[in-house]
Amino acid sequence: MTQSRTMHPVTPFRARTLYRLLYKRLRLPRDSVHRLLSSLKRIGHGERIREREGLAGELASGGPMALEQDRGFRLFGPDELPGAASAAEACRTLYERFRAEGRDKELLQRNPNKRFLLSTLSGDEFHAHPALVEFMVSPAIVDMASHYLGTVPVLEGAALWWTPPNDSKTSSQMWHIDELAPRQVKILLNCFDTGDEHGPLHLLPAAFSEKLRSEAGHRRGRLDDHWLETDQTRELTARATGPAGSGLIFDSSRCLHFGSRGNRLDRLVLAFHFLPFDAPTETRYRLTAPPTLATRTDLVRRQQLALGLA
Repeated sequence: MTQSRTMHPVTPFRARTLYRLLYKRLRLPRDSVHRLLSSLKRIGHGERIREREGLAGELASGGPMALEQDRGFRLFGPDELPGAASAAEACRTLYERFRAEGRDKELLQRNPNKRFLLSTLSGDEFHAHPALVEFMVSPAIVDMASHYLGTVPVLEGAALWWTPPNDSKTSSQMWHIDELAPRQVKILLNCFDTGDEHGPLHLLPAAFSEKLRSEAGHRRGRLDDHWLETDQTRELTARATGPAGSGLIFDSSRCLHFGSRGNRLDRLVLAFHFLPFDAPTETRYRLTAPPTLATRTDLVRRQQLALGLA
């Protein structure tokens, strides 16, 4: 493939509404719904999917940020992921502007019953900040995600999440897996120095999570803590703590996790994730390629594909 090839956004069949009907309302088995919707998305896109799989197959490894299949996650420091410290600083600046303009009060008023994972920026709002999107599709990140998933995925969604102090324990504050697809790669970037008092994300390794879910008969929804209150679980639980610019890469479809629970201090994280091109459904915070990146000629093919440009 050459860089001169015309780039244009390519979107497979969008499945979110159908997914909610089949899985959420009719409560059909998740695996069956995933297979059906993935098959629909693949119709007419065989060549593109083969290209993505071929380019991923050329990678000898996932690079320095590689994910192990059984573990399904890795923590990283601010000096390990190129551009992470700068991205965290840019997000802090956006957050400080958000607070200075009083938009935090507006956001809390719009969400009177929720004080966690409040979106200060999401989806195509990132078009105004193309440097952050460029960080998300940097070669180190795209190659890692491609190697783990066995295909060059799409940067599906992104959000800058703010969680103020709270004492709730509901929804994603409980143990769960993300149910959009059988596998995905999610990156959480700590924008503040983050300790236990910030309600960091907690998670368990993928293979161990699958074992626990099988033992609990877990098929959907949240798990109560009592299923995970064992010495082994406590020993294996990882926390996404660290200085600004540190963070976590993980398969949120396989690793049991929760976050933003018991915050005593504000938490700010940049979250973005990659799904295979034929993933069964999509995020609410879908991110398309910013126009300034769509016309760039210096992006390598895997970056173009991750942006959904071809």
